[in-house]
Amino acid sequence: MEETASLRVDEDHHQAAAYAGSSQPILAIVISTAVLYFAKDIFIPLAIASLLAVIFSPVASRLEQFLGRFASSALVVVAAISIVVSVGYFLTVELTSVAVRTTDYTDNIANKITALKGSTPAWLQRIEEGVKDVEQRLQPPVPRRTIPSRNAPTAPNIAQIPSRQSDFNQVTKPLLPILSGVFESLIIVILFFFLLYGRRDLRDRLVRLAARARITLSSEAIETAGGAVGHYLLLFSLTNIAYGLTIGTIVWLMGLPNPGLWGALAFVLRFVPYVGVPVAALLPTFVAFAVFPGWAKSIEVLASFVIVDQIVGYLVEPFLIGRGIGLSPLALLVSAMYWSWLWGLPGLLIATSLTACLKVAGDYIPALGFIAVLLGAEGTSEDYNDYYQSLLELDPTSARDIALRYFDENGLEPTFDEVFIPAINLAAEERTENHISQENQQLLIETTAALVSELGGRFRKPRMKGRLRIIGLCAPGETHRLGLQMVLELVRRTGASVNFLEPSNSPDEIRSLIKRRVPDLVFLSCTMDEWVPAAAELVRGITADCPRLMIIGGGSAAVSHRTELVTAGVSQVCATRNEVRHAMRLYAVQRAVSRGLRIPARSASR
Repeated sequence: MEETASLRVDEDHHQAAAYAGSSQPILAIVISTAVLYFAKDIFIPLAIASLLAVIFSPVASRLEQFLGRFASSALVVVAAISIVVSVGYFLTVELTSVAVRTTDYTDNIANKITALKGSTPAWLQRIEEGVKDVEQRLQPPVPRRTIPSRNAPTAPNIAQIPSRQSDFNQVTKPLLPILSGVFESLIIVILFFFLLYGRRDLRDRLVRLAARARITLSSEAIETAGGAVGHYLLLFSLTNIAYGLTIGTIVWLMGLPNPGLWGALAFVLRFVPYVGVPVAALLPTFVAFAVFPGWAKSIEVLASFVIVDQIVGYLVEPFLIGRGIGLSPLALLVSAMYWSWLWGLPGLLIATSLTACLKVAGDYIPALGFIAVLLGAEGTSEDYNDYYQSLLELDPTSARDIALRYFDENGLEPTFDEVFIPAINLAAEERTENHISQENQQLLIETTAALVSELGGRFRKPRMKGRLRIIGLCAPGETHRLGLQMVLELVRRTGASVNFLEPSNSPDEIRSLIKRRVPDLVFLSCTMDEWVPAAAELVRGITADCPRLMIIGGGSAAVSHRTELVTAGVSQVCATRNEVRHAMRLYAVQRAVSRGLRIPARSASR
């Protein structure tokens, strides 16, 4: 009896824990919505500035190589402000001009409306007459006007003298919205500059905060997520610019007044999913209705907005942007309703961008994985879950099939980023919460390591003279080697000769192997803070043996302790794979120039 009772208590406890776990996302959404609504005066400028920083980060990173961080950030901010102010001023002036010019065509509008009434079917006229009759019957009777008596005392007229306070309020009342808008715009500009200027420092702070909160998050994940969102939003903005230019050209060829206005309006409103294009088409359609005789031009204007939008959405965007970030169409529509209800017109305009950021955050942060499931397109976010689930079921064959299928459809690097890394992060999160065993995690790591080598081996190139010889190794005591393996396999695709030293090698063995093989580059991975001193000591030993050897560091701990490793002898610490590739490519070019070798044009452009 006691054993049965204890089993029931355990079962009830597990059910309660499962219910609490399933209700946590709903509770988080409710609390977040309440906070965002009541603190919208703070969050709206912050959200707009953050989105601008994400969109223009790729541009700032390119300019930073030539102008420096401060000058590039300031230049991007000035350019963005100029674009926004120019578009806003242009829309305001042109809309006013259209409103004034439309009044010149009142006769044409009246004739068309009269013709419409004349062509109304008899059954529709009867319905209109019936509705008017019901409205007249429902109106309350008008009270009779009472005539005052001659002998009735009249109230004395008291002249009210307006106070100075009321005059001051009347003067300042129209200015308050303008001053509020100017102040809010100034806050957005300041936040935009500081977010753009301090994006790397902000990334490192987020990594440290995530580590304290026991959330699996690396600087490379933030860099990759920010790059994905920035790349997507930048290409989406360029696509909308092309859409606006096309619409402006078409209506100009039709002879519609103010074609620049309609193009700019189409560009701005296309950021609003689904309803933006129809809303942008309404006003020029009405102007065509007012200006041109007949109905042909109005129908042509409306059709041009819809047809060009379909061409851009189904032909241009898939070719230019690709599969994007995997947003569900229903999620875009619901998010537009949600953000417009929450923040009004600003929320509607930035709904697509905010949804993209949340989707990518859910892809790279395990704690926000439920957001990726809610917002993701069908089938785009399930591959790593299927891979992870197969390994939990102790079925590595099925997991291998899933990885190979994804590799055949998408390529090597997307397989690393969208299958292996999310599965590894999810396993680390589940292991931290003791939801899976150590054996399950170890099976996932070993299977993934074997698949990384297998998939990378499909791209191995024949040996060439003058190619880079690279040795990859982990810091002494480090066990997290999968990230290093992925980087080395991607580098191997460029034709380099890559060797990976197992973590089981002692520091003396590593130094002996490096002295014997004499590589061109050594890539050192360090992901845990406790192994940084050992990594620094190993670097000192390697540089003492090979003073001219270039050592590149990587990993979250290496980025956090950049100064310590550089002092020990590391040539450069890279936070992302792209930085690793750029550093290796730059070294290859410098070595080729020093040796007088000719660099192939295709290789130099990579």
